[in-house]
Amino acid sequence: MRVRSVIIVTAIASSILGAVAVYLVLSVPNDLSADAMLKQARQNISAGRNAKGRDSLMRIVQQYPRTDAAAAATVALVKIAEEEREKLDQQLEELRKEAADQKKQIDALSQQVTQIASAPPRPVVVQAPARKAPAKKPAVSRRRRR
Repeated sequence: MRVRSVIIVTAIASSILGAVAVYLVLSVPNDLSADAMLKQARQNISAGRNAKGRDSLMRIVQQYPRTDAAAAATVALVKIAEEEREKLDQQLEELRKEAADQKKQIDALSQQVTQIASAPPRPVVVQAPARKAPAKKPAVSRRRRR
């Protein structure tokens, strides 16, 4: 019986060891690949290529969902989205201010046009240029024939 117990314990221990080995063989390359992709995505983002970096981060989350890199990529995607939203909010606020300024200018011009349109018409006096007397033609003496 004792030998049988030792064999069973050995079988269980080797099964656990095999499972750990299989897990490491399957997960470590994924972690390394995901980490390399994450590093590349961060370089793209820091270089100002947000679209390319965002695509890399989304690919990490899709291809390696159970890795630490996927969690970091998710956080980075949320951060990028928040920064872009803040930038758009700032641009929207600037456009609103510009539109308000333009509305003030349009209102002022509209008021001026209304004042001009409601003013009584002024008589327009046009003076004709002074006429010069036509130049007299020199008298031509005609000799009569006899």
